[in-house]
Amino acid sequence: MISIRRQLTRELLLVYLLLSGCGVAAVYLTARWEVMQAFDDILRAKAMAVGGMTAHRSNEIHIPTSDQFLENFRGTARADFFEMWYRDGERIGRSPSMGEADLPRLSGSYDHPKYWNLVLPTGRAGRAVGYVFTPKISVMVHQPLPKVELELVVATDRALLDHNLALLLAATIASSVFLMLLTPAVVRHVLGRGLRPIDRLAEQAAGIDAESLATRFELAEVPVEVLPIFVRLNHVLARLEQSFERERRFSADVAHELRTPVAELRVMAECAMKWPHTRDESVDRNILAVALHMEEMVGRMLALARSEGRQMAVMRDTMAVDVLVDQAWRGFSARAQEKGLQVRMHTSAVTAQGDPVLFASILNNLFDNAVGYTPAGGSISVRLTPQSEGAVLTVANSTRDLNPEDVARLFERFWRKEAARSTSNHVGLGLSITRTFAQAMGWTLSAALDGEQRLVFSLASGAAAMN
Repeated sequence: MISIRRQLTRELLLVYLLLSGCGVAAVYLTARWEVMQAFDDILRAKAMAVGGMTAHRSNEIHIPTSDQFLENFRGTARADFFEMWYRDGERIGRSPSMGEADLPRLSGSYDHPKYWNLVLPTGRAGRAVGYVFTPKISVMVHQPLPKVELELVVATDRALLDHNLALLLAATIASSVFLMLLTPAVVRHVLGRGLRPIDRLAEQAAGIDAESLATRFELAEVPVEVLPIFVRLNHVLARLEQSFERERRFSADVAHELRTPVAELRVMAECAMKWPHTRDESVDRNILAVALHMEEMVGRMLALARSEGRQMAVMRDTMAVDVLVDQAWRGFSARAQEKGLQVRMHTSAVTAQGDPVLFASILNNLFDNAVGYTPAGGSISVRLTPQSEGAVLTVANSTRDLNPEDVARLFERFWRKEAARSTSNHVGLGLSITRTFAQAMGWTLSAALDGEQRLVFSLASGAAAMN
């Protein structure tokens, strides 16, 4: 299994160790250079002291080795050494500490002397500096003297330098080991703090079930890098909550609506079993009517579930809307005449984009609702008008007992006004299905009461709705 924490730990450890190793190496090299520079400065100071005490008298060079400052060169401790030559290679003098040995004759300029490591006459490791200089002229000389250039090499024991460098190296290695041991704990701690929001997300998500879909992840302290994940999860939870709530409401509504016809079937079955000789044809007709009612309800619920689950195929075609309206009304004209309804049809030739099958179902539901709920002797008005890139269909019918609060609930599932909208021919799902079908086609369906207390349904195509 892929682990982000493990992968980040490995990568951070590698990068941290490389960077810390480079940093420690840089510090060591810098400190070593500084120590060497300080040692070379001291060595050069010793050489300048020897050269500064060297005097040019008459035709000879005088080196006062008895001076107290040059005590380390006299041979007791044998820690410092010097040797001096003319430029032609003739030796002028050497420190008593030299014994019979010689120093290498290497030199640079006075401003840029030459430094090197060597083996001292004592056999110990040392470091030397060499340069060319002009000795000072003694104040006791009264006649002019020719300019003389001398070569001087001064060497000293580097035991203290090596000891300091060894201590520096040991401290560097100890620091590196300490960093290597400390780094895993630091990386784990830093990763733990950095991934803490994800851990909280996992813990909180593990506790979410169907009963706690109202839970939302807090966004106040979430890092910006993972904030989109939290926001998306909150959106998913909101949709899940709506879906579950819709399913619960749907199940409750279905149970409520099916309870009455099931009870009717049970009563009729019990009566038929108790008085079998008195049973007549009306019982079978009633049972058939109840079964058809239940079949219609189940069919509409399945259609509604498919449409909301986006399992319904929607076609996009150019429809002759006026032709479809006229065809759909023919199936309801006889019922309208039986109730004595006054029908006014105002249609114009118009085309629009949509699914002809879904549009026919929408028209059937709207006309069925208008004919079924218009009081006897009332009126129905159907008007189809073209709009820019679409059409608007209005179906208005007279009503007696609806108010704005009722209109706001017309598209709710299973809702029927107790008095006038509870006939057994309607299950309370037609308008919900109608609006769902309209939305699937990209159309809009709305309802309102006009000034004449008529219920007006407006169906508009996508382009017309936007206008």
